[in-house]
Amino acid sequence: MVNKQENTRRLAKNTLLLSFRSLFNLFCSLYSSRLILQALGVEDYGIYNAIAGFVSMFVLVTGSMGSAISRFITVALGKKDEEQLKRVFSISLTLMIFFALIVLILTETFGLWFLENKMTITPGREQAAFWTFQFSVITILSSMMIVPYNAEVIAHEKMGIYAYTGIAETLLRLFLALFLVYGVYSIDRLVLYGIVGLFSTLSIQIYVAIYCRHHFSECKFYPFFEKGLFKNMFSYAGWHFVEQISSIFSGHGVNMVINVYLGPLINSARGLTNTVSTVVHIFVKNFTMALAPQITKSYASKEYDYMKMLTFRGSKFSYFIMFFLALPLFLEADFALSVWLVEVPAHTASFVRLSLLFSLLGVIDSVFRMPKNATQDIRDYKIIVSIIEFMNFPLSYIAIKHGMAPEWIFIIAILLSFPRIYTIQTVVSNTFHYSVWDVVKSIYLRLFLVTVAAAIIPTIIHFNMPQGWWRMLAVGFASVLCTAAAVYGIGCNKAERVFIIDSANKFLARFRQS
Repeated sequence: MVNKQENTRRLAKNTLLLSFRSLFNLFCSLYSSRLILQALGVEDYGIYNAIAGFVSMFVLVTGSMGSAISRFITVALGKKDEEQLKRVFSISLTLMIFFALIVLILTETFGLWFLENKMTITPGREQAAFWTFQFSVITILSSMMIVPYNAEVIAHEKMGIYAYTGIAETLLRLFLALFLVYGVYSIDRLVLYGIVGLFSTLSIQIYVAIYCRHHFSECKFYPFFEKGLFKNMFSYAGWHFVEQISSIFSGHGVNMVINVYLGPLINSARGLTNTVSTVVHIFVKNFTMALAPQITKSYASKEYDYMKMLTFRGSKFSYFIMFFLALPLFLEADFALSVWLVEVPAHTASFVRLSLLFSLLGVIDSVFRMPKNATQDIRDYKIIVSIIEFMNFPLSYIAIKHGMAPEWIFIIAILLSFPRIYTIQTVVSNTFHYSVWDVVKSIYLRLFLVTVAAAIIPTIIHFNMPQGWWRMLAVGFASVLCTAAAVYGIGCNKAERVFIIDSANKFLARFRQS
């Protein structure tokens, strides 16, 4: 039987640890981005964003293999099979070495050709772009090699390691940004940004690998091949790989379209938008990262009722967590960007608002994927979802080529979210026999009512006060209070409200004792 009380405590502890890291990273990352934009300039920042996005297209396999590795390690942990854990880790590392070699060959052939012949690079910046490309390649290769170790940390639910290493990496990047602005050096700033950024990433990844080798007995590599295990992992990863291809075309592929037809300035606006949405979304990622191992272990131990409770509750609260941050930022995007950045590229505010809407829709299905991903029967739904996500690329290409506003890139992605959500919801409900009405009543109806109720007062304040610090503070304060009240009164069921009160009382009791 699953120890639900212990799991709940672990989930809360891991979420708090990761959220603390994210809160720290939020302020440091926003300030670092401002410094980096100031140091590099809008065009160099756009060049870096375009090159980094292009190189990322060559590591389609990283996300898919990471999902497969994490799933098989977590299932083995749920079954308490130590020998299987050792086999999964060794074959995972072997596969990542193989794929890293393939990526190296592709980037240094086709990738270089595309950089030199097809990408729009500001005249005189070709050499800097070349070295930025090379440092991005090395960063990507090292990220591939660390995938099995990251999967181990997640599966063992040792989220504290993410808190500490995340803070360390953020501080390194902050020092890098300060050095770019105030340091004295002879090397090109864009090249220097690539060098020091690579160093900070490698430092953290080496530490994670050493930590895993010392704390998890299965993290000892030895030459190993098992046909059945390889086939299962490769098949599982293959269908994630198909979806990853669609996701890359939908994201980085669209970046290339922007670069070719609209130029680096719009790339810069999209890059800054991605920074904002990533920082906001990372709070939800903390929660889902802590939740995923418990859902997978519940499936492995056949605790299906507990898995359903985690899935329903996780779907709601992942949305609520993002909505807390998204509502005030959506209303005050213009002023917040003017405070954050010295120079705000055109379209950035509208990009941010649309990106937040897209992210809110995305978190709705992020948790509902987990029970299905815990199984090995993922082929059919992955094919359908991949087709839907891929359509963002050709539709965005058509829109931009025919002179439509750049905002249509995000509008198209938002419209495609609805059939994707419906597909995932239907497949998971059919697999685990969830009632459609139960899903609508327990999740979607509550999300809709919370959104409407929480937004009324902050919106009224926004339209009845002049732009400035006082309005942003008033909107932020009202958003937090209204969202908290709506979540507690409308979003939570009776059991969840009791849990919140009990947790608050225990926290206050410990605070008084200290």
